[in-house]
Amino acid sequence: MSVPTAALVVPDLLRHRVEQMPDQEAINVRGRTGITYGEWDRRSNAVARALLGRLGGTGRGARVALIFSGDDWIDYAVAYLGILKAGATAVHTNDRLPTVELQRRFDQCGAVGVIHSSSVTPWPATPDRWSVTVTDLDGGDSDPVEVDIRGEDVADILYTSGTTGPAKPFTNPHGNQTYGRGSAALGQLTDPAPLLAPMPLGTTSSATTVAVLATTTPSPLIVCSPDDPEEIALLIAEHRCGTLILTPWTAIRLTGIRPRERHDLSTVRTIGNASALMPPRIARDLVAAMPNATIANAYAQSEAVPAIMLGTVDPDRPMCVGRPGRGTEMQVVDDRGDPVPAGELGEIWLRSTAPKRLYLDDRLNAEVHAGGWTRTRDLGRVSAEGELFLFDRRTDVITTGGRLVSSLEVEAVLYDHPGVREATVIGLPDPERGEAVTAVVAADADLDLAEVTRLLADRLEPHQVPTRIHRLDALPRGGTGKVLKYELRRMLG
Repeated sequence: MSVPTAALVVPDLLRHRVEQMPDQEAINVRGRTGITYGEWDRRSNAVARALLGRLGGTGRGARVALIFSGDDWIDYAVAYLGILKAGATAVHTNDRLPTVELQRRFDQCGAVGVIHSSSVTPWPATPDRWSVTVTDLDGGDSDPVEVDIRGEDVADILYTSGTTGPAKPFTNPHGNQTYGRGSAALGQLTDPAPLLAPMPLGTTSSATTVAVLATTTPSPLIVCSPDDPEEIALLIAEHRCGTLILTPWTAIRLTGIRPRERHDLSTVRTIGNASALMPPRIARDLVAAMPNATIANAYAQSEAVPAIMLGTVDPDRPMCVGRPGRGTEMQVVDDRGDPVPAGELGEIWLRSTAPKRLYLDDRLNAEVHAGGWTRTRDLGRVSAEGELFLFDRRTDVITTGGRLVSSLEVEAVLYDHPGVREATVIGLPDPERGEAVTAVVAADADLDLAEVTRLLADRLEPHQVPTRIHRLDALPRGGTGKVLKYELRRMLG
């Protein structure tokens, strides 16, 4: 492309694909319906023109919310790129969020309008906020619009996963999305065979899937819900997918149905893991179901992207997250911000030269960003060979008897018990130890907790062994599938 990478904005990625392959399918939903690059470009042009009419001729600074659900990927992609082509900012939500949370986000972001799918209950229009469907916008002139968009302009307002409290909004500039012509994590995804991305709509994941995966990978892109593991396995087999993008929670559900007993998954060569560490047992089960696959790991914090650590999941070294990706710098520092020696525990800091993602809350930015670095608030160690080993999130580290315990290390062992479907570990107040290491598992009622305790005692140091184990039918999870540990602390504390 003639445009320098640093000057690219997200619509440039789509235009480049239109120049190359206008009739190729850009996004396919569940192997049933799709949209070509040319159609996507034309329909989003029409949306952009209609939006500019509503926004008084300029979209700069305007924030437009998206509410989509289920299989509405195509209209979501059309509306999303239409917003960006108009120079406005997309606020990503979905109809799984409670009405009160949607209202909080729209007010917090100052959304001037809402574009929703025809399948969801229309968001009520007010004098300060209009509400329309994609069909209301994309029936007019589909010629390209001429809008000045710059790399530092904000493409999205995204929200954190909300595992430590209410989800927090942060901005995502165009130049962040297009850095290196796409996320640095995608450097590992080069297979031309179909790529399957089971992702929920209206999230950071769906924004990346549409803006980056659909416009930069060589693979035909198939999307589906992450909530139906049987359909995921069926799509892999039917379309002979070469790449599968999973979160650990989707992987847990997929391996739980023993898919290899009914489906040939041998075409998968790369499994992309993001969002959190993959439990060792789940990693082994995935490779057993997809024997030709390697699990590629991508570790980052939402605020630090596209700075990212890349590696291969090794069940025998579950805490290793790899080495810096292209354009990424990493250091592990002490409380003063000074780098610590190899092998010593410290906070992980990441940085890149891409335009930064910033919180809407300036106070949080002051806490997270320092001298170009992003404080991940995760603890880890760097080996003498330069590999990063994650220890735990600061908020999840347990201090018991004056010693630190990684909840992630204990969780990895819990998952090795065949009766444990889901596992997490939290610290609860303890008058003698400061905090008590507490395990919470999802399992059947006949799970032998004494047997679980023996497994933990055999594999862990004494101070790491949970003093309490609670059994639930299911663990509380947020919209991205991450366990809500703060809710468990409130429930069990």
